[in-house]
Amino acid sequence: MNRLRTLDLGRVAILLVVVVGAVTLLSRNQWDWFFGADDPQTQYVTAEQIEIEEVDPVTERLYRISPNNGSAVSYRVQERLGGVSRTAVGTSTVVAGDVKVNLVDPSLSEVGEIVVNVEMFESGSNLRDKRIRHDFLESTHWPFARFVPTSIDGLDAAFADGDSADGGSVDGGSADGDSAAGDSVDGSSYEVSITGDLTVKETTLEQTFRGTVTVGPDQLTASMTATVLSSDYDVGPINIARLTHTSDEVELVFELVADRVDVDSGTRPDLNRELPAVEVASGAFADHVQPILETRCVSCHTAGGPGWSTLAFDTAGQAAEVAEDIALVTEIRFMPPWLPSDLGPAFEHDWSLSDEEVTAIRDWANAGGGLDVAVDTPLVARVEAVLPIEEDQKIPPRDGLYTGYSDADGNPVKADDYRCQVHEVADPEGDGNWVKGFEFRPDQTSVVHHAIVYRVPASAAAEVRAKIAAEDKIEADSGFSDEPGWTCFGLSGLSSEGVYSIQGWAPGQSPTIYPDGYGIYLYPGDMIVNQIHYHYDHDTLADGSWIILDTATPSEVAAGITHITGSTYLTPAEVPCTPEETAVAQQRAATIEGYSNLCIRENVLKDIGEKYDLFATFIPDALLRGCGGTVDDYDDLVGSVGYSSCDMRIRDAGTIHTVLGHMHEFGAAYRMTLNPDTPEEKILLDIPVWDFEWQLNYAPVEDIRIDRSDTVRLECWWDRSLKYLPEPRYITWNEGTVDEMCFSSISVLPD
Repeated sequence: MNRLRTLDLGRVAILLVVVVGAVTLLSRNQWDWFFGADDPQTQYVTAEQIEIEEVDPVTERLYRISPNNGSAVSYRVQERLGGVSRTAVGTSTVVAGDVKVNLVDPSLSEVGEIVVNVEMFESGSNLRDKRIRHDFLESTHWPFARFVPTSIDGLDAAFADGDSADGGSVDGGSADGDSAAGDSVDGSSYEVSITGDLTVKETTLEQTFRGTVTVGPDQLTASMTATVLSSDYDVGPINIARLTHTSDEVELVFELVADRVDVDSGTRPDLNRELPAVEVASGAFADHVQPILETRCVSCHTAGGPGWSTLAFDTAGQAAEVAEDIALVTEIRFMPPWLPSDLGPAFEHDWSLSDEEVTAIRDWANAGGGLDVAVDTPLVARVEAVLPIEEDQKIPPRDGLYTGYSDADGNPVKADDYRCQVHEVADPEGDGNWVKGFEFRPDQTSVVHHAIVYRVPASAAAEVRAKIAAEDKIEADSGFSDEPGWTCFGLSGLSSEGVYSIQGWAPGQSPTIYPDGYGIYLYPGDMIVNQIHYHYDHDTLADGSWIILDTATPSEVAAGITHITGSTYLTPAEVPCTPEETAVAQQRAATIEGYSNLCIRENVLKDIGEKYDLFATFIPDALLRGCGGTVDDYDDLVGSVGYSSCDMRIRDAGTIHTVLGHMHEFGAAYRMTLNPDTPEEKILLDIPVWDFEWQLNYAPVEDIRIDRSDTVRLECWWDRSLKYLPEPRYITWNEGTVDEMCFSSISVLPD
């Protein structure tokens, strides 16, 4: 077994989540469809849509659950937060529903649809609640939850024979229902189970809640619980590298209070609510905390910044609302996101906080997280964490937006879609362009997974036209929409001489700015072909991602520019199923006709070939041969963690400009080492806890020179527990989100 690196599991914790299990979600569009509403306001659930209308006043009573009348719906999930295990609880009191109790025969009682406003879930952490609403519940689109009961067990029909739980008797009824029958029911408690349909986003599954129902003359109470699997609803378990982890099991708790109402009372519970404002206390902020936030945080968490949609720090009040959470994420070094450890060199633009800064934030939060400035005081970035480039050319896709292929119901045809699109480079002088800075700027960030950018010479124009024409024919023959570019996988799909990769992008990467005197030369007529990996969960969004170029002036060209060089190094990824996953796959294969056991490597390669193309199936074995190994050398597993290592010769001589490691969402740790196992050994990049969201090109502060006689060792660790797979699957090297990579690059300033 290859050496297994020790992972700092205490820092892989949970902040949020799986509230979805506590409720059933319908999008506003789905409510609109279900009720046939034309007015957008009627997309919200109202009492008229959930009430029980047919009630016999002689033998039945109607009880109504109304928002904030004492009812609560909660989720309870085991989480790991800041290295500490505990139970996270979130509660909403904005809940409505009807219960009809039959006084003569309780077994004929009914529970109507239970509806919850999920935007009102509160957990004691403003940051957790914001993240739940934004990233998981998506409650601006899915504001309500519902549980539709279909059967009730435990209400004994013997009451109809005069045998009540409290020893009462049934003698008859009266017009208002206040009779001996009512007396026999009032005060009674029943151990019941209620089975019904629980819908989470687009998944509906049967669930059973168990607990106690108590009936009184004026009020009914119920305490019911159920345990569901978040994975059943495709919403968990949740793992956020370096921060959060939650179990798959979620306990749902309904504590319901229903007040007796007249059938014709006309009451209509209103479930619509505005998010409550957070009260901010007084406290010391301006002198010690505000400078830290404006230096280290605000440039990302301000309008237009990469972190703004997750958490906004436009004003002092927005920061004060989440003071305790800021203290937590800075203490565990989750924020600001700086992944390299001290084992490697110091890098430019280190975002990490000093111990003194972390302490200042913690002291402020412990004192109440208050302000000594107005809550609407703007926070203004003093340092730009993401350095912009001059936008000399902002180049859209030549042939328009790419929307992807959808079926007749509007669902994506492919979950993972690889598309090559052409960007034409302006060259008014006809003498080419020296590029000093480069940026790929994704448009639809929710579906753009990564991008690889190629320089394509003018001599390849005919092949480009042929690729597009061939794709147009495939689209026409298949009944798909006419989309720009062509389908490509792994590479650009072009075989013309002179096509090569010049850039890449993955989440978290900043624009590339080359040192003075260095750049990339694009010859007259050169095009840029951008291969984008789109990953669609639900919608195919029209994407128009940009290429941004900072080009040299004539005087800079005259002073002399050297073409920067660089190489990529690919290491095998072979991560087998755990014994538990293997047993699940084998059981399904034995009982489900036509089931493909994807814990078998050969079946995974076949699946990859069908999803992408034949070329994709050759990549894993080619990488094994390149590192002089076999599957048996790489497919060891310790627990849920796999490991890979490969030593390679350096391909470019000069001074290192940047180093990069790239993995997908199973990535756990990464290391790049120069001249390993020698007196000259030097770690070039060490990331002890990987984070897919932050894949940066790191520029060493000191000059590190490399030569073609040097060796570099690339090491990757993957943890299968970091991403839930509904179908157990052998993980190997490939492009999909359920595949993995151990990809490295070193850019070099030639001598």
